[in-house]
Order: sequence, then C-alpha cells, then structure tokens
Amino acid sequence: MKDDPRIIKTLGKLQRAFVLLLKTYDVDDINVRQISDEAGVTRGAFYSHFSDKNAFVTFTMNGLVDSLLKTALKDSVDYVEELNHENAHETDVLSVSKFFNNIADEYQTYTVVMSSGKLPDFTVALKQRLSVAMKDFAEYYDDKINLEGFPIDVLSSYYVDGLIGMVNLWLSDGMVYTPHYMASAAKLVLGNKNQIDSSNMVLPDFFVD
Repeated sequence: MKDDPRIIKTLGKLQRAFVLLLKTYDVDDINVRQISDEAGVTRGAFYSHFSDKNAFVTFTMNGLVDSLLKTALKDSVDYVEELNHENAHETDVLSVSKFFNNIADEYQTYTVVMSSGKLPDFTVALKQRLSVAMKDFAEYYDDKINLEGFPIDVLSSYYVDGLIGMVNLWLSDGMVYTPHYMASAAKLVLGNKNQIDSSNMVLPDFFVD
C-alpha cells in the first residue's frame, strides 16, 4: 500500500501543506484541520495514515531528512582505494556537492524547517543521521582511521555541527552563493578528496566530492 500512487500523492499534499503553514505559524499552533484544509484532503484521509499530528510531524520530518540524504550518502566502496571490500553497501560517505545541490533543489522547504527555527527537531534529526553515518564509517574502517583515543561522538559533532552551521547561514542569507560555491567552501574546510587512500585515512574522509 505504501507504493500506491494515490497514497503517495495524498502524503505529498499533506507534507507540502504543512511546510506552507510553517511559514506563518509555529508548529505547536498548527492543527490537523489546517493541514487537511491546506492540502485539500479530508481529515478522514489524514487519520487513515496518522494517529495524530505528532505522528504526522515525525513522519514528515524523517521524510525530509531521507530526501536530503538519500542521494548524498554514497557507498564508500566507490571511494576508498587499495582496500578489499568484502561487501558493498557496508558503510557510506557523504557527497558534499550532492548534499548542497539537494538543499538548493528544495531551498524553500529547507529554509522553513532549518534556518527559520520553525521545526528545530528537524535539525536535531539531521545531525543525528549524519553523526550515525559518520560513526558507522569510522567503525567500519576502524583499523585504518586513528582517532587518537578521542570518542567518535566528540569528533563527529565538530564536523557535523560545522556543516549544518554553513547550511543555516547560507539559507538565512537567501542563498547568495551557488551550491557549487558552498560545496567548495565545505571541501576546503574538510579537506575533501575524490578518492581516499586506505593507507592514510582520517575521519574527515567521510566527506567526499
């Protein structure tokens, strides 16, 4: 049923309506009737998919994170050289260029849910997903990456918070720079590489072109 085009269409309408309402109202001030009316669907249709507004907000938030990262997270097997991978799809790296391009493609949505502060839980969820992906990367290449005894959570927070900070500044300033420019700036800070030498790996190798 999740692949039913009618369901996908209805969910898309509800999500777009919610983002539009967030431009005017705080999330706590939005109710199911407003979302349904804005989307042009019945409340019955809403409740056929969600138990309440909180369930819908969580679904929408996670969906936006998924959309942003789905094509930006790449299989590390395509980037790490001179290493015999037993299996593909064991861990990911983040394409910084694709990350910024994805934000630019839906900049109005991400401006509302990120830089406006209207949906703070979205930024928390995005940071968590990136931190988990970075931790998985570090653990998979554990014998190749030397963290010098520092906890991965401490180190990853530096990089993840920095990247999200760049995005928030970019969006709040009205995207005065192109996504290519922002990706280039991020690469400069992160020491980004197109290919990773497995004999000389560091934690920021998680970020690729």
